[in-house]
Parts: sequence; C-alpha cells; structure tokens
Amino acid sequence: MIILEFNTGEHTLDVVFEDHTEFYDNVMTIKYFDAFYEVLQKQPNGKNAPLFRTPINSTIIKYTHAGE
Repeated sequence: MIILEFNTGEHTLDVVFEDHTEFYDNVMTIKYFDAFYEVLQKQPNGKNAPLFRTPINSTIIKYTHAGE
C-alpha cells in the first residue's frame, strides 16, 4: 500500500512506501486521472505539471490542512 500524506496548507507531500518515504515540495493538488491519482507540482514557470501517478486501488491519501 502507498500512503500519500498531503499538507494542503504548506503544499508538501510525503509518499510512504513499505521500506522508505519520499518528500516533495510545491505540490498543488492530487487529482483523479483514469484509474490513478495524479500528483501535480508547481514548476518554476508557474504552471502545474504532473509529478507522478499512483494506482487508486493501492493508495491511501491523508490530508492535513495546516498552514505555514
């Protein structure tokens, strides 16, 4: 199981796998795309671009709304 821990106030994302965790900044949203969750990250040009996709059936999303 993959756990996405998304802080909407600070725009950070921790991706927790069984054996390690990855951290991302400037994450703007997670949206539904086909049978996947698509993580979008703000790029230096100001536009949001897909960072990665993860299968919905093996992913849990935890939202935190703490601000900076």
